[in-house]
This record gives sequence, structure tokens and C-alpha cells, in this order.
Amino acid sequence: MPKISVLIPMYNRKHYIEQCLDSALNQTFKDFDIIIRDDGSSDGSADFVAEKYAAAIAAGKIKLLRNEKNLGEAPTTNRLLREATSKYIMILHSDDLYIPQALEHMHAVVEHFNADVVHASRLLTSPRTDLTDDKNIIPVTLTCWENNPVDQVTVMPDDIESRFKEWVDQGTFGDLPHNIFRREFLAEHDLRLETLVHLKWLLKAKVFVKTPQPFYVYRISPDSKTNMEMSPERITKFIADQIETTRYIDKFFAEEDFFRGNAERQYRVLSKMFFGSSNYRINRNGVYKDGITPELHCAVEEGFKKFFGDDAAFPTFLFHYVHALLAGQRPDVITPPPQR
Repeated sequence: MPKISVLIPMYNRKHYIEQCLDSALNQTFKDFDIIIRDDGSSDGSADFVAEKYAAAIAAGKIKLLRNEKNLGEAPTTNRLLREATSKYIMILHSDDLYIPQALEHMHAVVEHFNADVVHASRLLTSPRTDLTDDKNIIPVTLTCWENNPVDQVTVMPDDIESRFKEWVDQGTFGDLPHNIFRREFLAEHDLRLETLVHLKWLLKAKVFVKTPQPFYVYRISPDSKTNMEMSPERITKFIADQIETTRYIDKFFAEEDFFRGNAERQYRVLSKMFFGSSNYRINRNGVYKDGITPELHCAVEEGFKKFFGDDAAFPTFLFHYVHALLAGQRPDVITPPPQR
């Protein structure tokens, strides 16, 4: 049994997956396997991997699995988490990469401290471009998206108040791929890719270690879902997802002693979740760059009507008001369509 399983959920990434897999295969640390689960790709990604990496698949270095239909990133990742059997788990997005020493460093740290989680404070990012002409040249920038990076390998405080503050203050960047996890720790606490998973593993980990060594290359690919333009349909779905998230979080509060009956802690969680998701999906994608357009208004109103019916006017206004102000636009008018 290999010591590390690298889990790769894949959907329509034929143009990136070769670089991704080559970066994983060409590691200085050798005791690992790769499990790919294709999420019903329509661009031939799975067939490309099956042909290009036939020798590695035959040797058991790569395991290629396929969903019967498209399920989405979270369900696909969670299936991979259930299927892995190695001591440690790492997750790699199918358009990202590892540096050659990634697994060697993360394995050495997690073993030395017998940690549940080791997290890299820094990462490398590539610009928002397609593949370079020379596949061996990928421009990267050293990046830190958190407010509590470390300059040396550090065992973080284990009291729950410190961990909660770490989460609230963006002390640790929450994306799962920037960590190595002990598989039994994930299974023991039923941790999977879902709302609040970052907070959950921060609160549950007995030994949580940070390293300053970047090992992950995050490609800001222009065709990823997070970077694609927010269409009216996606905005309507975004609102529905946020309301469903609220219901899930309320259930979480009722189950956890640390949050049950504590309005201040609950509000900190909700405000961080809503601000983060709105900033990432709405503000970052320039949804309100042209003000409150008729199409945008209809999309937001439709999203709230599903839950509030005839009472949707007030939450629709509040949604417009906040995001229009953040975008430097007037929040009190619907912008007329441009003259043709």
C-alpha cells in the first residue's frame, strides 16, 4: 500500500491534465499512487489519460475511474476520499501542478510531527493564461492568501478558541489541495468536501502543522468555473446555494457544543461565509460593473422569489444595495440598457 494517495477529480481538462499528471508522476518521493475520477467529461479527458498513461495504469501507479454521469466537483472528490486506502491523502486539481519536491516535503513533515494535517502557508500561482508554447515553462509567482503565514515549520495551538480565530481571521487558506491529511483522521470525523470543511478540520485536528514551503502551483485558468463570467442563470443558482448553505450551517450550529446557543460565534461564521462567497463569486467577477442592469435584476429577483415568494422585494434590494456599493455603482436605480 503506498504511503500517499494523490486524488484528482477531473472534468473537461484534456488540455491541462498532461501537465498536471506529469508534475505528480515526476516527484522525488516515489511511494505514492494517483487516483483520478473523471466526472463525465465530454472532451475526451478520460480517454486521453487512458491512452497517454496506459503504462502507469497497468503498473498500478495511476488508477483511472469514471463517474456514470456528471456529479460535480464535490461529490466526485468525496467518492475519491472514500476510495483511497493510503496512510495520507493529498488532493490535486486537474488543471494545477506540484513542484518536484512536493510530496517529499509534505510527507517528511507529517511523519515527523505525527500530524493530522500539514498546511502550506504559501503557494505558487500562474497567470490567467492558457498553456505556454513550451510545456516545460510555466511562469509562477510566490503567493500568500492568508493572514497568519509561518516562516518555519510550526505546530499550531490546539485550543478551540485559537483555531476558531485562525479560521475567522483568514489565518489559514481553506482550499483542500494545500494540505496533506492523515486518511484515518478524515474518516474518523467524516470530513469531506462540503460547506465548512475548512472550519471542521481546523477544530477537529489534534496536531495541526504549518510549513512555509510552497509546493502547489495554482493555475488561474480562464475556463475554470470560478473564473467564468457569472451568467444570469448562475447568479440565480448562487442565491439558491447561499440559502441552502444557511440551512446547512444552522444544522451544524445545533450539533456543535462550541456554537450552540452562542449568537456571536454563529454570526461570525455566517458573516465570513457570506462575505467570502459574495466577494469571490460576485465582486471578483465584476457582476455589478455596469450597475444594476435589467437582466441582473431579474436574475436576483428570481433567485429570491423561489424562497420568499411575494416577499422577495426586500432581500432583492439588499443584495443589489450591498454589491452595487462595493462596485462603486448607484444602488438605487436600474441601469437602462445601452442605446443601439
